[in-house]
Amino acid sequence: MKNVLLPNPSPSATSTATSAPATRAARGARTVRTAITVAALLVSATQLAGCFPVLAGAMAGGVLLAADRRPTGTQAIDRGLQLEIENTLSSRYSGGQASVSVTVFNRKVLLTGEAANDQIKQQIDQYVRGLPNAREVINELQITSSPGFMTTSNDAYLTSKVKTLLATTDGVPANSIKVTTDKSVVYLMGVVTQAEGDKATDIARNASGVAKVVKAFDYVSDAERARLDQAAAGGNGNLGDTPVGTPAPVQSVPGTAPNAPVTSGAPANTPVPTAGDGTVSTPVGSPVTVPAGRNLP
Repeated sequence: MKNVLLPNPSPSATSTATSAPATRAARGARTVRTAITVAALLVSATQLAGCFPVLAGAMAGGVLLAADRRPTGTQAIDRGLQLEIENTLSSRYSGGQASVSVTVFNRKVLLTGEAANDQIKQQIDQYVRGLPNAREVINELQITSSPGFMTTSNDAYLTSKVKTLLATTDGVPANSIKVTTDKSVVYLMGVVTQAEGDKATDIARNASGVAKVVKAFDYVSDAERARLDQAAAGGNGNLGDTPVGTPAPVQSVPGTAPNAPVTSGAPANTPVPTAGDGTVSTPVGSPVTVPAGRNLP
């Protein structure tokens, strides 16, 4: 039997063989750190843009997606009505006499922001109430000598925060709730049951930084809710109330404000049809042609 002599490995070859696993481990660690950094940047970048609820739900493993309970025609009317009001007010008060934010949901119009004086506030109110597609008007305009001065980016952050909490909470139809914030006051609009509205209100009032919550919901019975969800799933081309994955848990927010006051919305401009049990039988009527813009008085 012959003895076979093998050449001694060179020092460089030994070093390379030994350091390869360490190099791969280091590269893997850097990749993980990079991925974490990118995810953090995405979250930061999307919070104020209103995209954070979607990202949060995806990261949590899926949330309960609810359809928009408004009929397709009503959604179109809401969009047209909002554009008409915004364009008219922007044109009429281009000199800075008013800074108005318009929110429309279920043909209910919410006006927030500032007006230079009470006369301008009343003009705006009269104009909006005169629109045939405006079922109800909630005028929350404040009188200030410098319209637009009180507006801050903090309101956008609070809106994003509340939307995130609603979207990641089981039993809250986030797609049927509109969130608007003005000077740390959160306004909630939507088509909900009493239980859903109470739950959404409790979530909003406990979000840190929220000064007050104003409810402007259209309430429906459980039977009506089921009918609306079924109609939305089949007729509007939206997703129904089928769970997608496991509903994400409620996100905890430090520094809650459990004593934030809650108020109801302003009285309705026109009566709302109700069923025998007092709930709203049909939140909106049939689609109505949006009229062309009109001049303010």
